Amino acid sequence: MQKQRLKQEIGLNLSPQQIQFMNLLQIPLMSLEKRIEDELESNPALEETTQDKEKNEDTESSWESTRNHNQSTEEKYSTVPRERELSLQEFLLQQLPMQSLDDDESVLAQFIIGCLDDNGFLSRSMLAISDDLLFKLNLNISETELILILKIVQKLDPIGVGARDLKECLLLQLENKTQTESIILAQSVLRNQYTAFANKNYEKLLKEFDVDKNQIRQVYKEVEQLNPKPGSSFTNTQEVNAYITADFLLEADNDELNVVLNNSRSKSLRSSQYYKKMLENLEQEKGDKEAIQFLKEKIEGAEWFANALIQREQTLLKTMNCIVSIQEEFFKTGDEKLLQPMKLMDISEKIDLDISTISRVTNSKYIETPYGTFLLKEFFSDAYSKDDGTVISNKVIKSHLQDLLENENKKKPYSDEELSEKIDELGFHIARRTVAKYRDQLGVAVARLRREL
Repeated sequence: MQKQRLKQEIGLNLSPQQIQFMNLLQIPLMSLEKRIEDELESNPALEETTQDKEKNEDTESSWESTRNHNQSTEEKYSTVPRERELSLQEFLLQQLPMQSLDDDESVLAQFIIGCLDDNGFLSRSMLAISDDLLFKLNLNISETELILILKIVQKLDPIGVGARDLKECLLLQLENKTQTESIILAQSVLRNQYTAFANKNYEKLLKEFDVDKNQIRQVYKEVEQLNPKPGSSFTNTQEVNAYITADFLLEADNDELNVVLNNSRSKSLRSSQYYKKMLENLEQEKGDKEAIQFLKEKIEGAEWFANALIQREQTLLKTMNCIVSIQEEFFKTGDEKLLQPMKLMDISEKIDLDISTISRVTNSKYIETPYGTFLLKEFFSDAYSKDDGTVISNKVIKSHLQDLLENENKKKPYSDEELSEKIDELGFHIARRTVAKYRDQLGVAVARLRREL
């Protein structure tokens, strides 16, 4: 039997406009440009206007630029269009006519080229390709026949494409070089002791090949000059290269730091005066109600969108200025050791905005500084308290760890335990597993893989 009961709940319901504004806050500059273009296409009451026009007309609902771009600044930050480059597959297909293949062999070669990944590797097995040929093209081709065609594909530029693994890729490139003693030895090492080579087991290599350290050192030197990803320099047909466009620009004038938004648009937005007059005329003449309602919705939507962009700019600048004030020493010098511990909550409390808003503002956004372009999330880090009570960012510890790794004896690199002891001597008491975590975050391999002869 069902029973009725009362239940009290406290909740927060967001209006569609609030949700839209939060989405505007979150998207970076390049996505914002597309969002504005989409809005201009969908809402006829939203229009672009030049800055000169705005000086003489009502600008209450316009999106005013917070930065006046002069010609030199526009040239500095403008994006130069680039011609479309060939993909790896297109480049390889252009070379096939020079290989003297008959029609059937050409079809198989094209099919194999289509199976290559972005790095130029053939990650599929011959059996799987043979099955696909039978299913898609009704061709019954044996694995032996496919390997013969694969050998032809492997002769194409760039050398190394068509390899089924890294070992084969390196061997293909070595076979194409002038066969000196070191090249011949390198091929023998890779064929017979690839695992020992990859793990830098120098002792085993010296014993197996009865050579001296200089010869093994030369083998590593030859292999390091090879390209482990021969197809990576070509444009991906599926993905477009992502270029970072900074959302903020940091300008230093003597000791003053000035943050400006990177507004690439030379025009601002506002609700259309033409549609406003049309609505006014319809209301006076008591025209079609549906037309009046349509115009009202579009004009209100245009005014909201233009004002939302103004509010977005103000929120972004307010947040970024707060970050710069906390990390002022870093932005003046570019020295990571001067970074202060900072969390989203710290910014939230200082500028009186919700922590979720700060998270959206800093999401996927970059700032261009005299010392490089940085992701905003990089400035947030946990705090570490030293013995004397000084509170520092854990990025400072990572910076010291980086220095230790760069200056270590490459013939006898520090283990994680030794790094922990060295860091402890600097006054930072952290466990070995924490050192290992920081080392991984710095992209540095374990000691045995850093060792050199």
